[in-house]
Amino acid sequence: MTTLDRPTPDRSLDIGVYGARGVPSTYSGYETFLTTLLPELVRRGDRVTIYCRPGEGMDEQDWNGVQRRVVSAVGGKNLNTLSHGLTAGLAARRHRHDVLLVVNVANAPFCLIGRRTGQPVVLNVDGQEWLRDKWGPLARAVFHGSARIAHRCATALIADCAAMADVYRDEFRAPSTVIPYCQPDLDWSADPASIRRHGLEPGGYLLIAGRHNPENNLDRVAEVVAASSLPLPLVVLGTANYDSPVTRRLEQLAAADPRIRPLGHVGDRHEFFDLIHHAAIHLHGHSVGGTNPSLVEAMAAGGRICALDNVFNRNTLGDAGRYFRLDPPDLVGAVEAILAEGTEDDLLIRKAATERVAREFSVDAVVDAYRQLLHAAADTRRGTVRLPTQWSTPAETVVRGR
Repeated sequence: MTTLDRPTPDRSLDIGVYGARGVPSTYSGYETFLTTLLPELVRRGDRVTIYCRPGEGMDEQDWNGVQRRVVSAVGGKNLNTLSHGLTAGLAARRHRHDVLLVVNVANAPFCLIGRRTGQPVVLNVDGQEWLRDKWGPLARAVFHGSARIAHRCATALIADCAAMADVYRDEFRAPSTVIPYCQPDLDWSADPASIRRHGLEPGGYLLIAGRHNPENNLDRVAEVVAASSLPLPLVVLGTANYDSPVTRRLEQLAAADPRIRPLGHVGDRHEFFDLIHHAAIHLHGHSVGGTNPSLVEAMAAGGRICALDNVFNRNTLGDAGRYFRLDPPDLVGAVEAILAEGTEDDLLIRKAATERVAREFSVDAVVDAYRQLLHAAADTRRGTVRLPTQWSTPAETVVRGR
């Protein structure tokens, strides 16, 4: 194990990237993040190639200086990620990149293609996919097995928050470098016109957003609201890329209660930020691991946030919001307490959220940390690498080798 602390390198690298559908994309956390990260690496002088999945609207035209290569993958929810990881890992090895950046812990076995042949690999493990109910038992076993071997397959692991680093340290004895997702500067200013097109008024609704996966709890939050006497409607943003029971339950609740208002996917980013910003309360129900980019976005948009109480959301939001539980539920009490606050208190907590984003999740700090780790890995043909960062906790900074 090598632990390094060094300034951002000046020399350029040839970096191969795989594990995501491609760029640009707002499909999921790490894909949205790569849409920001990869052009920033190019602007700093690196050569970047991403291996994209077919059938995702991707082609082989360069995008913002990032070279895109489309490689094959088998269709289907369970096989698509794994088959693409294998073909992308082989393609990336043939192109002899200085270092690989791989996302999604399910790709850990394919990192061995590079690692065992002298090609350094940095793996962003992302969240606890083995806990997600959308996957069947076999897929969850694959994710958990990949997490167990990840530190043997990659030159360096990235955890997106200190709490996730703790999971890998304590459960898998795997040291990692803590680098969160970042929030780019928003080319946006609040405008209520877009929300009024949906029949909404500033401060006149609650909002929850996310993919319709069970662990994001959109349906459970909607059930609590529907069973309550809360006067404000609950606007629900997001969709699923499969036949989700969450979608079906939301449709049932909306049919029975006009306060439940599913709007589906909002592709216009300005409209999305306006919906967050103008909500009386933005409810964040994600329960499974790591820094969730949608929570960071809500903070950057000046949302008044009430998040599900878990260590990952607390790592991200800190004191810039309130928390609720679902077991036993105290959501209604938390909402009522926020609605009872005065305007001055509301503005102060919204300001605290935007200031926390600027302080903790800036593009420059995150991209510089990635470059430091990628260069350290490129210089390490044997062994593993870990960097202390500004996001490491005292407990997490203890290096534990194999």
